[in-house]
Parts: sequence; structure tokens; C-alpha cells
Amino acid sequence: MNQVSTSNGTKRRPGGRTADVTARVHKAIVDLIVEGGVDACTFAAVAQRAGIERSTLYRRFPNRWDAIIDAWMARAAADVMPELGDNFAADLDSVLHKLVEVLESPLGAALLKVAAELRGRSDSHSSRNYFDARMAQLEPMFDAAVARGELPAEIDREALFTAAAGPIYFRIFIAGREVDDEFIHAIVSSICWLYCSPSAAAKLSLPARMA
Repeated sequence: MNQVSTSNGTKRRPGGRTADVTARVHKAIVDLIVEGGVDACTFAAVAQRAGIERSTLYRRFPNRWDAIIDAWMARAAADVMPELGDNFAADLDSVLHKLVEVLESPLGAALLKVAAELRGRSDSHSSRNYFDARMAQLEPMFDAAVARGELPAEIDREALFTAAAGPIYFRIFIAGREVDDEFIHAIVSSICWLYCSPSAAAKLSLPARMA
């Protein structure tokens, strides 16, 4: 691992302490929002929870919202997508199950609170950046499906995933219902019927498209 020299000639790993402080700040922010909502996420509370001075936060972020957004984006990058299989339907099923796991956890509700606050603050670009990070994580799934001929190369990936994930958000946060395997399977079947090649859809025993 690369090392850099300090003024007294000792060696240290670059970014070691900075990375540790950043990780503690991000965790403190997420924990506070989970426990008490966005209002609980003050600089004083974050500093106390992370075990740092408030001055450290002020040097890094102009305000608490910049800190919250930074933690929010880091959370998106940290989520690991499920391992890919050998067909798009199975991959999408795994991704949607992972999404449900996150949304039904305290973290899911916290992320939704942040998104709602950002929309209220007319800060939609941050929500867009978060979604873009999610889509970047899904690129291997789409690339593999295109390579196998299951999806056309020109498929609107964002529209497809929105159509797949949208019902889950509605069922959990609007309808207040649980999302079970049957519900996810119905989504996957519908998505494959709408977007996949006839041969890929046939693997799920879906009815043929109307001419």
C-alpha cells in the first residue's frame, strides 16, 4: 500500500484518519435519522455521536444538509447488489428482494424521509444523483441481459427499473402492505412480458404478446 511522509519523516497511510472520521460521521447521520428523523440530525448531535468536534463538521460541510446528502450518497454506494445469475428474470427477482429488504428496514424509512425533505427543499438534483448511483450499480445486470439477447440494446433501463421498483415503494409506503415472493414474482413476470424478448419471456411461461 502506498505511504506518504509526514513532516517528521514518519510514514502513514494516506487518508487513514480522514476515512475513519468520514465513516463515523456517515454512520452517525444515518443512525440519527433512523432514530429521530431529519430534525434529530443536527451538527451538535452528529458530532457527539461520531465522537468529534463540531468544528470538524463545519470545516467539511457548509451546513447539515450537505452532510446529510454526503452520507446519503455514501449509503447508496455501500449497498451491495446480489450476485448475478444466468438469466434476467432471476437477476431482477434478486434485485427486487434486496430492495424490499432495505425498504422494510429502519434504514428504508429513513432514506424516504431524506428524499421527501430534499423534494420539499427543491433539491431534486440530489435525489436524481442517488437514483443515478443506483442505476450504475444495476449496469452489470442490464449489460448481461443485453448480451444474452434477453433485452434489446436500446432498452430504456431507467424506465424498466422504475416500472419494477415503483409498485414496491407504493405497496410498502402508501398501501402499508407487506411485499411477499408472489408479489415480486408478479412484477418480474410483468416486466419480462413488457420488455424482454419473446424467447426470454417464454422461459417464464408468459402468454404471447398480442400482435
